[in-house]
Parts: sequence; structure tokens; C-alpha cells
Amino acid sequence: MWPAWEVREHGGATRWFHLRLAFPDGARVDALAVLHGGHVSVEDVTARPALSLADLTALADWIDGPLSEACGVTA
Repeated sequence: MWPAWEVREHGGATRWFHLRLAFPDGARVDALAVLHGGHVSVEDVTARPALSLADLTALADWIDGPLSEACGVTA
């Protein structure tokens, strides 16, 4: 995960991050996550091969903790 950009306004900031997961079989998932108001959400996902809806749900569950930790969000 690495920073993409940050927008500051009204005493706060919204930050975007690129996220990449690469697997030994050549599969790859790229995502764009945003941190705003203490919450992290995923705005865009590209995967090769494509993810099914079930895979996308599993991806969200799998990256939630590490992504929140990397963005400085605590439960």
C-alpha cells in the first residue's frame, strides 16, 4: 500500500491509497482506498482474473484490518 494523494479542507483531510495484492500464480488485485472522517472505504478494484461477488466480499473482509491499521484507523 502506498499514498496516492491527499486533499485538505476545513481543518481535515481526505487521503487516498493504492493497494496491490500479488499472488504466486500471477493473479493480481489493485484497489484504491480512501480514508475520510476516521473511516476507510474501497473506491475501486481491478483484478486479473476478475473477482466474483463472493471473492470481492472475501477481499473486503481480508484487507479490512491491515488497511485500517496502515491508515491509522482504530476500532
